[in-house]
Amino acid sequence: MTMPTFTMSPAPTGSIRPRAVRRAGRGALLLSLAPGAVFLAGCGNAPTTASPVVPSSELADAGKRPCPEELPTGDDPSGHGFGADEPADERPDLLAPEEAWVCQYWPFDAGTTADGGAVFGWTRKGDPEPVPAGDLPALKTALDDLAPADRNRACTADLGARWMIVYSHGGDQTGVVVDDYGCRDVRLTDDPHATAPGSEDQRGTVGGVLDGGRAVLDAVGVGRSD
Repeated sequence: MTMPTFTMSPAPTGSIRPRAVRRAGRGALLLSLAPGAVFLAGCGNAPTTASPVVPSSELADAGKRPCPEELPTGDDPSGHGFGADEPADERPDLLAPEEAWVCQYWPFDAGTTADGGAVFGWTRKGDPEPVPAGDLPALKTALDDLAPADRNRACTADLGARWMIVYSHGGDQTGVVVDDYGCRDVRLTDDPHATAPGSEDQRGTVGGVLDGGRAVLDAVGVGRSD
């Protein structure tokens, strides 16, 4: 059985995007997906602010925690814990964020495949961090630009953290999960605590994989700068 090995290196010096200075440093994550397959990627450090006080009804029902401790799981065609992998059938039509929070998720060893490869779950690191009101227009623009993933795109074979941006509109919450590696895939969830990102037949979102994750991360100032 090949167990994933995590190695964090000190954050490098040098220029970092202004928003990233507020919320994310950089490290390195080393792990194995399957025997003989090893990938290296950078990850941002998780926010460390106190849990927000949230008046919205759905968030109140979730114990005033915008983000779950672990990302919900659903269909997993790859068998490695990445979830939906088919492009979305259409562009989403998302409501404007009135308030939002950012959470970082790291992979952990949740099991093995039949041939001994790793199966990952995703656990939250740190507490949710509120998105400043001044960043919400940029977030809305990035969400409006989300589009079905290109089937012919080429993605790097690395692995890193995932970020969930949970936003509320009129008390209704939506989760936007972005891979901070590869093609920066985006998967949506209409219930961040219960519905697996990218699941089909969701209320107010679309299933499948979307392009545009890098712009979403830039809008809220997190993620790798490479």
